Amino acid sequence: MRYQEDFTGTKTEFGDFIKKAIPELFAGRLTVEGKTISIPSDVTLDYKVKYDEDAEGGSVSIKVSWDNPNLDLEIEEEEEEE
Repeated sequence: MRYQEDFTGTKTEFGDFIKKAIPELFAGRLTVEGKTISIPSDVTLDYKVKYDEDAEGGSVSIKVSWDNPNLDLEIEEEEEEE
């Protein structure tokens, strides 16, 4: 399920937001649409910074992702016909 909250403000307001959000995230208190974000400490995290810029504007994204180690995936192999 995806959760998202949007904000608008100045560069200073964005800086204040980041300065508050990052400590809240690592303290386990950051929420998005009422859902508390929990980054697991027992799995490998994939993270990246993305920067896009063109004539219309730009964007910076920071993304963190991880796999669920408790998810059992069943892969069905098709039997070869003889």
